[in-house]
Amino acid sequence: MSLADACGGVIEETNGTIISPSFPDLYPPNKFCIWEIIAPPQYRITLNFTHFDLEGNNQDCEYDSVDIRSKMADDEVRKHGVFCGSRLPPLITSEGNSLRIEFSSDNSVQKSGFGALFFTDKDECATNNGGCQHICKNTIGSYACSCHNGFVLHENNHDCKEGSCSHQITTPHGEITSPNFPDYYPSRKDCAWLFTTTPGHRIKLLFHEFELEPHQECAYDRISAYDGQDEDSPTLGKFCGSKVPHPILASGNRMYMLFKSDASVQRKGFKALHTTVCGGRLLALREMEHLYSHAKYGDQNYDNKEDCDWIIQGLNDHRVRLRFLTFEVEHEQDCGYDYVEVFDGEDDSAKNFGKFCGNKVPPEFYSSGDTLMVRFRSDDTINTKGFSAAYTAFDAPLDENDDIMERYHL
Repeated sequence: MSLADACGGVIEETNGTIISPSFPDLYPPNKFCIWEIIAPPQYRITLNFTHFDLEGNNQDCEYDSVDIRSKMADDEVRKHGVFCGSRLPPLITSEGNSLRIEFSSDNSVQKSGFGALFFTDKDECATNNGGCQHICKNTIGSYACSCHNGFVLHENNHDCKEGSCSHQITTPHGEITSPNFPDYYPSRKDCAWLFTTTPGHRIKLLFHEFELEPHQECAYDRISAYDGQDEDSPTLGKFCGSKVPHPILASGNRMYMLFKSDASVQRKGFKALHTTVCGGRLLALREMEHLYSHAKYGDQNYDNKEDCDWIIQGLNDHRVRLRFLTFEVEHEQDCGYDYVEVFDGEDDSAKNFGKFCGNKVPPEFYSSGDTLMVRFRSDDTINTKGFSAAYTAFDAPLDENDDIMERYHL
């Protein structure tokens, strides 16, 4: 059906089209239209805009607008959004069997308006939760079951079973939660997270919600964090109770975390964000190690306002060799925007090997002592690929490389 000339109305069809007055010509000023699409019980309505051009900027919508709401069985109204401008609204599916669309225009600027298709679809989740044990999500023509945190979907695609609580996390950013969060975590639960990120970057944990069984020494339920790949690594802290822990920062690119609950009291648990932080201390070994400008090197450009200092120290007082493998940093004649600096020591008071930018790979560097510092800075505009570098420890006497050292001290 088409409502080309009508301005609103009640629609009980299973599919059809809704368009603004006079579409595709300019809609008239001072117009107010209401369409109410009503589907049979246990059905949902999907609205798909194919054209959209209203006065406004997609944010304020104080002049002309389309307001879309779901009407529930108990007459409660759920708002999907108010839209204007020229960007197509997202695909909208009603939360009940009634969808209300309001169009209004003021007395000034007119545009071509909108065109939208709608259709109805049975909500399989409305009856007995679709047979899903935990969560049922209606999809067009079907439905899908999913499970609460800490559980995985059974092979029958409806039931849920307790999942593994051992996690290997390699993404630079993300969220972790205790089992069943925000519901109470189960008793006698042991969970482990091993975070690993790009070499030259450190793992950081920021807790946003935290509620575990309290105890002065965290003897019952607790979170334990370690500065490395297992619980034999140095401890970063043990936490329980309801006080949100301070940010936890590893010294390297790995962090290990354990969650343990006993047989008695359960609480809400925790929600935390894991991120990466550049810089820190690195140990140069005989074997080659790698350093990258940013955690997503190779996948995307570095971010604005990077502020990274890496201190590379040779094992057993050995000297450090640093070689850049790839290099692409925003070019400027004096390297005043984005740049890399290398210092012959552990801070910027040491002798400077130089400041580098552009696409030319810098020379190879040798420390005069047991430490080099690499600094990377970026401004708030252009971003490029970044760099990768390799470093090793070596024990050549200083005088063997005196001429090389002078060549690279700019």
